[in-house]
Amino acid sequence: MKGRYDTETDVLSVRFTDAEVVASREVRPGIVVAYDAAGAVAGIEVLEASAGRLAADQDLRRLAEAA
Repeated sequence: MKGRYDTETDVLSVRFTDAEVVASREVRPGIVVAYDAAGAVAGIEVLEASAGRLAADQDLRRLAEAA
């Protein structure tokens, strides 16, 4: 798992695998889940991350499981 925060765009990116992302879906306002070719969750992006869209680590896990 790799995480990155871009201060210029205010985007938090978390990648769970190195697989190529072939699709993505906004599951909540500002929360984008990325999928690989097998349909598995490859990563999550949080737009406007400093706005506190994720309350806790558990929230991130629930998003990944629900996607």
